[in-house]
Amino acid sequence: MNALAVALLIPSVAIAAPPGSAKARPASARKPAAAPRKKLAPEENPRLGGAAKAFSKARVRFEAPADRAEVPPDEVTVRLAIAGYAFLGGAHAHLIVDNQPALQVDDVSHPLTLTNVPPGPHLLRAVLCRPWHEVVKAPHAFALVRFWSGPRAPGRTGAVAEHQAWPDPRRPLLTYVLPLGEPRADDARVLLEEIAPTTTVSVAAPASNDPNLGGSNGVAPAPPPPPPPLPPAAPAPVRRARPPALDFYLSHAKLGRRSYKVRIVLDRAELQLVKAWEPRRLPRLRPGRHHIAIDLLDRRALKVPGTLNRTDRTFHTP
Repeated sequence: MNALAVALLIPSVAIAAPPGSAKARPASARKPAAAPRKKLAPEENPRLGGAAKAFSKARVRFEAPADRAEVPPDEVTVRLAIAGYAFLGGAHAHLIVDNQPALQVDDVSHPLTLTNVPPGPHLLRAVLCRPWHEVVKAPHAFALVRFWSGPRAPGRTGAVAEHQAWPDPRRPLLTYVLPLGEPRADDARVLLEEIAPTTTVSVAAPASNDPNLGGSNGVAPAPPPPPPPLPPAAPAPVRRARPPALDFYLSHAKLGRRSYKVRIVLDRAELQLVKAWEPRRLPRLRPGRHHIAIDLLDRRALKVPGTLNRTDRTFHTP
Protein backbone atom coordinates (compact mmCIF):
# COMPACT_ATOMS: atom_id res chain seq x y z
CA MET A 1 0.00 0.00 0.00
CA ASN A 2 1.48 3.27 -1.03
CA ALA A 3 1.76 6.38 1.14
CA LEU A 4 -1.19 8.08 -0.55
CA ALA A 5 -3.53 5.23 0.31
CA VAL A 6 -2.37 5.19 3.93
CA ALA A 7 -3.00 8.91 4.20
CA LEU A 8 -6.54 8.47 2.93
CA LEU A 9 -7.32 5.75 5.51
CA ILE A 10 -6.21 7.86 8.50
CA PRO A 11 -9.19 9.89 9.73
CA SER A 12 -8.63 13.58 10.37
CA VAL A 13 -8.68 14.47 14.05
CA ALA A 14 -9.31 17.97 15.38
CA ILE A 15 -6.98 18.64 18.29
CA ALA A 16 -8.63 20.73 20.98
CA ALA A 17 -6.62 23.38 22.73
CA PRO A 18 -5.78 22.61 26.36
CA PRO A 19 -8.05 24.26 28.87
CA GLY A 20 -6.97 27.72 29.92
CA SER A 21 -4.80 28.27 26.87
CA ALA A 22 -7.31 30.70 25.29
CA LYS A 23 -9.25 33.23 27.34
CA ALA A 24 -12.10 35.44 26.26
CA ARG A 25 -11.37 39.14 26.56
CA PRO A 26 -13.46 40.87 29.20
CA ALA A 27 -15.96 43.43 27.97
CA SER A 28 -14.08 46.22 29.77
CA ALA A 29 -10.91 45.46 27.79
CA ARG A 30 -12.61 45.57 24.41
CA LYS A 31 -12.00 48.59 22.23
CA PRO A 32 -14.96 50.94 22.55
CA ALA A 33 -17.00 51.41 19.42
CA ALA A 34 -16.22 54.62 17.60
CA ALA A 35 -18.89 57.27 17.84
CA PRO A 36 -20.79 57.67 14.59
CA ARG A 37 -19.49 60.57 12.55
CA LYS A 38 -21.83 63.38 11.75
CA LYS A 39 -22.80 63.19 8.12
CA LEU A 40 -21.85 66.42 6.43
CA ALA A 41 -24.16 68.05 3.94
CA PRO A 42 -22.60 68.38 0.47
CA GLU A 43 -22.42 72.15 0.92
CA GLU A 44 -20.18 71.71 3.99
CA ASN A 45 -18.09 68.75 2.83
CA PRO A 46 -14.59 69.95 1.87
CA ARG A 47 -13.87 66.66 0.11
CA LEU A 48 -16.39 67.53 -2.58
CA GLY A 49 -15.28 69.86 -5.32
CA GLY A 50 -17.50 72.48 -6.85
CA ALA A 51 -18.20 70.23 -9.83
CA ALA A 52 -19.40 67.27 -7.70
CA LYS A 53 -22.58 65.48 -8.79
CA ALA A 54 -24.13 66.39 -5.44
CA PHE A 55 -24.56 69.93 -6.80
CA SER A 56 -26.06 68.98 -10.14
CA LYS A 57 -29.50 70.26 -9.05
CA ALA A 58 -28.25 73.51 -7.51
CA ARG A 59 -30.08 76.42 -9.08
CA VAL A 60 -30.14 80.18 -8.66
CA ARG A 61 -32.37 82.66 -10.49
CA PHE A 62 -33.43 86.28 -10.29
CA GLU A 63 -36.97 86.99 -9.22
CA ALA A 64 -36.35 90.73 -9.50
CA PRO A 65 -35.56 92.73 -11.49
CA ALA A 66 -37.01 91.21 -14.63
CA ASP A 67 -34.75 90.83 -17.64
CA ARG A 68 -34.54 94.07 -19.68
CA ALA A 69 -36.72 95.84 -17.11
CA GLU A 70 -36.65 99.60 -16.55
CA VAL A 71 -36.36 100.27 -12.83
CA PRO A 72 -36.33 103.53 -10.84
CA PRO A 73 -32.88 105.14 -10.86
CA ASP A 74 -30.41 105.10 -7.99
CA GLU A 75 -32.00 102.20 -6.04
CA VAL A 76 -32.65 98.73 -7.44
CA THR A 77 -34.44 95.96 -5.54
CA VAL A 78 -32.93 92.50 -6.09
CA ARG A 79 -34.54 89.17 -5.15
CA LEU A 80 -32.73 85.86 -5.54
CA ALA A 81 -34.30 82.39 -5.44
CA ILE A 82 -32.18 79.34 -4.55
CA ALA A 83 -33.16 75.68 -5.07
CA GLY A 84 -31.22 72.45 -4.56
CA TYR A 85 -28.53 74.21 -2.52
CA ALA A 86 -28.63 75.12 1.18
CA PHE A 87 -26.76 77.99 2.79
CA LEU A 88 -25.17 75.74 5.43
CA GLY A 89 -21.85 76.21 7.18
CA GLY A 90 -21.18 79.48 5.39
CA ALA A 91 -22.34 78.52 1.89
CA HIS A 92 -23.52 81.63 0.06
CA ALA A 93 -24.01 83.35 -3.26
CA HIS A 94 -21.92 86.03 -4.88
CA LEU A 95 -23.71 88.93 -6.54
CA ILE A 96 -21.78 90.78 -9.25
CA VAL A 97 -22.90 94.20 -10.43
CA ASP A 98 -21.69 94.83 -13.98
CA ASN A 99 -18.07 93.62 -13.69
CA GLN A 100 -17.32 94.92 -10.20
CA PRO A 101 -15.93 92.80 -7.33
CA ALA A 102 -18.38 90.17 -6.07
CA LEU A 103 -20.65 90.92 -3.10
CA GLN A 104 -21.41 88.08 -0.69
CA VAL A 105 -25.09 87.24 -0.04
CA ASP A 106 -25.77 84.95 2.93
CA ASP A 107 -29.57 85.21 3.10
CA VAL A 108 -32.03 85.36 0.21
CA SER A 109 -35.19 85.38 2.33
CA HIS A 110 -35.13 89.20 2.24
CA PRO A 111 -34.74 91.47 -0.78
CA LEU A 112 -31.52 93.33 -1.36
CA THR A 113 -31.16 96.96 -2.36
CA LEU A 114 -28.51 98.25 -4.73
CA THR A 115 -27.79 101.92 -4.16
CA ASN A 116 -25.76 104.46 -6.10
CA VAL A 117 -26.72 102.81 -9.40
CA PRO A 118 -26.18 105.40 -12.15
CA PRO A 119 -28.69 105.71 -15.00
CA GLY A 120 -28.15 103.44 -17.97
CA PRO A 121 -27.98 99.71 -18.80
CA HIS A 122 -26.57 97.36 -16.14
CA LEU A 123 -25.97 93.66 -15.61
CA LEU A 124 -26.43 91.46 -12.54
CA ARG A 125 -24.87 88.02 -12.17
CA ALA A 126 -25.29 85.55 -9.31
CA VAL A 127 -23.01 82.58 -8.61
CA LEU A 128 -23.47 79.91 -5.91
CA CYS A 129 -20.35 79.36 -3.79
CA ARG A 130 -19.06 76.99 -1.14
CA PRO A 131 -18.26 78.23 2.43
CA TRP A 132 -14.63 78.86 1.34
CA HIS A 133 -15.83 80.79 -1.79
CA GLU A 134 -15.20 77.98 -4.26
CA VAL A 135 -17.59 78.34 -7.19
CA VAL A 136 -20.28 75.69 -7.63
CA LYS A 137 -19.81 74.49 -11.20
CA ALA A 138 -23.30 73.13 -11.82
CA PRO A 139 -25.24 73.96 -15.01
CA HIS A 140 -27.75 76.22 -13.22
CA ALA A 141 -25.58 77.56 -10.37
CA PHE A 142 -25.30 80.81 -12.32
CA ALA A 143 -27.85 83.40 -13.43
CA LEU A 144 -27.78 86.79 -15.08
CA VAL A 145 -30.30 89.55 -15.63
CA ARG A 146 -30.08 92.77 -17.64
CA PHE A 147 -31.87 95.98 -16.68
CA TRP A 148 -32.02 99.73 -17.20
CA SER A 149 -31.62 102.13 -14.31
CA GLY A 150 -34.09 104.81 -15.26
CA PRO A 151 -35.83 104.96 -18.64
CA ARG A 152 -34.20 103.34 -21.65
CA ALA A 153 -32.42 105.64 -24.04
CA PRO A 154 -34.34 105.80 -27.31
CA GLY A 155 -33.23 104.58 -30.71
CA ARG A 156 -29.68 103.80 -31.67
CA THR A 157 -28.26 105.41 -28.52
CA GLY A 158 -29.96 102.82 -26.31
CA ALA A 159 -28.99 99.93 -28.62
CA VAL A 160 -25.31 100.93 -28.58
CA ALA A 161 -25.32 101.28 -24.77
CA GLU A 162 -26.90 97.84 -24.39
CA HIS A 163 -24.35 96.28 -26.74
CA GLN A 164 -21.49 97.68 -24.65
CA ALA A 165 -22.94 96.71 -21.23
CA TRP A 166 -24.85 93.48 -21.90
CA PRO A 167 -23.35 90.16 -23.01
CA ASP A 168 -25.20 87.74 -25.26
CA PRO A 169 -26.58 85.16 -22.77
CA ARG A 170 -26.17 82.43 -25.40
CA ARG A 171 -22.47 83.08 -26.08
CA PRO A 172 -19.38 82.05 -24.02
CA LEU A 173 -19.07 84.19 -20.90
CA LEU A 174 -16.33 84.24 -18.26
CA THR A 175 -17.47 85.44 -14.81
CA TYR A 176 -14.59 86.29 -12.49
CA VAL A 177 -15.13 85.55 -8.76
CA LEU A 178 -11.81 85.03 -6.89
CA PRO A 179 -9.65 86.51 -5.54
CA LEU A 180 -12.02 89.20 -4.35
CA GLY A 181 -10.82 92.61 -5.39
CA GLU A 182 -11.09 96.13 -4.04
CA PRO A 183 -14.30 97.98 -4.91
CA ARG A 184 -14.07 101.45 -6.35
CA ALA A 185 -15.54 104.43 -4.53
CA ASP A 186 -18.40 104.69 -7.03
CA ASP A 187 -19.36 101.00 -6.89
CA ALA A 188 -22.96 100.09 -6.09
CA ARG A 189 -23.36 98.39 -2.74
CA VAL A 190 -25.78 95.86 -1.33
CA LEU A 191 -27.89 96.56 1.77
CA LEU A 192 -30.23 94.06 3.41
CA GLU A 193 -33.76 95.39 3.79
CA GLU A 194 -33.99 94.04 7.32
CA ILE A 195 -34.10 95.99 10.58
CA ALA A 196 -32.07 94.32 13.32
CA PRO A 197 -33.93 93.91 16.64
CA THR A 198 -33.05 96.38 19.37
CA THR A 199 -30.62 94.97 21.90
CA THR A 200 -30.84 96.15 25.51
CA VAL A 201 -27.57 96.21 27.44
CA SER A 202 -27.57 96.75 31.20
CA VAL A 203 -24.61 98.79 32.46
CA ALA A 204 -23.52 98.62 36.10
CA ALA A 205 -23.76 101.96 37.96
CA PRO A 206 -20.42 103.49 39.02
CA ALA A 207 -19.38 103.32 42.69
CA SER A 208 -20.43 106.35 44.79
CA ASN A 209 -18.00 108.51 46.80
CA ASP A 210 -20.67 109.42 49.39
CA PRO A 211 -19.63 107.90 52.77
CA ASN A 212 -23.28 107.74 53.76
CA LEU A 213 -23.71 105.04 51.12
CA GLY A 214 -21.04 102.80 52.60
CA GLY A 215 -21.34 99.96 55.13
CA SER A 216 -23.20 99.86 58.42
CA ASN A 217 -20.59 102.13 60.11
CA GLY A 218 -20.96 104.79 57.44
CA VAL A 219 -17.50 104.18 55.99
CA ALA A 220 -17.16 103.41 52.34
CA PRO A 221 -15.71 99.96 51.72
CA ALA A 222 -12.10 99.90 50.66
CA PRO A 223 -11.49 99.19 47.01
CA PRO A 224 -10.27 95.67 46.25
CA PRO A 225 -6.51 95.28 45.77
CA PRO A 226 -5.38 95.36 42.15
CA PRO A 227 -4.82 91.95 40.57
CA PRO A 228 -1.22 90.79 40.22
CA PRO A 229 0.34 91.56 36.86
CA LEU A 230 0.08 88.79 34.30
CA PRO A 231 3.26 87.30 32.91
CA PRO A 232 4.09 88.51 29.41
CA ALA A 233 2.41 86.39 26.80
CA ALA A 234 4.59 84.43 24.45
CA PRO A 235 4.61 85.90 20.94
CA ALA A 236 2.21 84.10 18.63
CA PRO A 237 3.93 82.12 15.90
CA VAL A 238 3.84 83.87 12.55
CA ARG A 239 1.93 81.78 10.05
CA ARG A 240 2.16 82.59 6.39
CA ALA A 241 -1.21 82.94 4.75
CA ARG A 242 -2.08 80.43 2.05
CA PRO A 243 -1.81 81.80 -1.47
CA PRO A 244 -5.16 82.99 -2.82
CA ALA A 245 -7.03 80.93 -5.38
CA LEU A 246 -8.39 81.96 -8.74
CA ASP A 247 -11.92 80.78 -9.46
CA PHE A 248 -14.61 81.72 -11.96
CA TYR A 249 -17.82 80.56 -13.61
CA LEU A 250 -17.76 79.65 -17.29
CA SER A 251 -20.94 79.70 -19.39
CA HIS A 252 -21.48 78.08 -22.81
CA ALA A 253 -17.88 76.93 -23.15
CA LYS A 254 -15.64 74.06 -22.06
CA LEU A 255 -12.00 74.25 -21.13
CA GLY A 256 -9.47 71.81 -22.54
CA ARG A 257 -6.23 71.41 -24.44
CA ARG A 258 -8.02 71.78 -27.79
CA SER A 259 -10.83 73.98 -26.56
CA TYR A 260 -11.26 77.22 -24.62
CA LYS A 261 -8.62 78.35 -22.13
CA VAL A 262 -8.19 81.08 -19.51
CA ARG A 263 -5.10 83.26 -19.53
CA ILE A 264 -3.82 84.75 -16.25
CA VAL A 265 -1.48 87.71 -15.93
CA LEU A 266 -0.39 88.24 -12.32
CA ASP A 267 1.72 91.30 -11.57
CA ARG A 268 2.70 91.51 -15.26
CA ALA A 269 3.82 87.86 -15.32
CA GLU A 270 1.82 85.46 -17.47
CA LEU A 271 1.04 82.15 -15.75
CA GLN A 272 0.34 78.79 -17.29
CA LEU A 273 -2.93 78.65 -19.21
CA VAL A 274 -5.91 77.25 -17.32
CA LYS A 275 -7.25 74.23 -19.20
CA ALA A 276 -9.46 72.68 -16.49
CA TRP A 277 -12.46 74.23 -14.77
CA GLU A 278 -11.33 74.04 -11.16
CA PRO A 279 -9.85 76.46 -8.60
CA ARG A 280 -6.33 77.50 -9.52
CA ARG A 281 -3.98 78.11 -6.58
CA LEU A 282 -1.85 81.17 -7.29
CA PRO A 283 1.87 81.23 -6.40
CA ARG A 284 2.99 82.60 -3.06
CA LEU A 285 2.88 86.37 -3.07
CA ARG A 286 4.61 88.99 -0.97
CA PRO A 287 2.30 90.87 1.42
CA GLY A 288 0.76 93.91 -0.16
CA ARG A 289 -1.10 94.94 -3.27
CA HIS A 290 -1.29 92.83 -6.42
CA HIS A 291 -2.92 93.05 -9.82
CA ILE A 292 -4.47 90.19 -11.76
CA ALA A 293 -6.07 90.04 -15.20
CA ILE A 294 -7.82 87.08 -16.82
CA ASP A 295 -8.96 86.58 -20.41
CA LEU A 296 -11.10 83.93 -22.07
CA LEU A 297 -9.34 82.51 -25.13
CA ASP A 298 -10.90 80.48 -27.92
CA ARG A 299 -9.56 77.32 -29.56
CA ARG A 300 -7.06 79.39 -31.58
CA ALA A 301 -5.82 81.18 -28.43
CA LEU A 302 -7.54 84.41 -29.49
CA LYS A 303 -9.51 86.61 -27.11
CA VAL A 304 -13.21 85.82 -27.08
CA PRO A 305 -15.18 89.00 -27.95
CA GLY A 306 -16.98 90.76 -25.12
CA THR A 307 -15.85 93.27 -22.51
CA LEU A 308 -16.82 90.92 -19.67
CA ASN A 309 -14.51 88.17 -20.94
CA ARG A 310 -11.59 90.31 -19.74
CA THR A 311 -11.42 91.19 -16.02
CA ASP A 312 -8.83 93.24 -14.13
CA ARG A 313 -8.65 93.19 -10.34
CA THR A 314 -6.49 94.68 -7.62
CA PHE A 315 -6.32 92.68 -4.37
CA HIS A 316 -4.30 92.58 -1.14
CA THR A 317 -2.49 89.69 0.54
CA PRO A 318 -1.64 89.81 4.29
